[in-house]
Amino acid sequence: MRRKPQRILVIDDEPDMCWALENILRPTGYAVTTTTTGTEALELLAGGPYTVAFVDVKLPDMDGLELAAAIRQRSPHTAVVLISGYYYQEDRTITERLQDAHFIGFISKPFDLDEVRLMARQAVERAREENHAKDPSSGGG
Repeated sequence: MRRKPQRILVIDDEPDMCWALENILRPTGYAVTTTTTGTEALELLAGGPYTVAFVDVKLPDMDGLELAAAIRQRSPHTAVVLISGYYYQEDRTITERLQDAHFIGFISKPFDLDEVRLMARQAVERAREENHAKDPSSGGG
């Protein structure tokens, strides 16, 4: 029996960035959905769970950090990875939010293809572990 591909949601205000992330992740076997607004991302999440959400910090309709928190609140099983060309791993805002578990990882733009694939793999594993810990009857994967 084949497993359904893990669903990944990419939210970035730049359509080219959505296209790039989709074309990095889809060939590795993920089902990728993209959007350019936080509002649409929340609507997509309401339609069904995603394993991972890649969230850009700067969106036209809402702050990406707020969106990351909203995603975790509405869909606790979704692992959030923040992407940004404005912040860097060492920024205080990023380190504080990582500690608060608003997101599980951070990638700065411009990013490396292998870094994106690795982060997706780690996020899927983390989400799987969290789901198994919350529902031991799931039988693991």
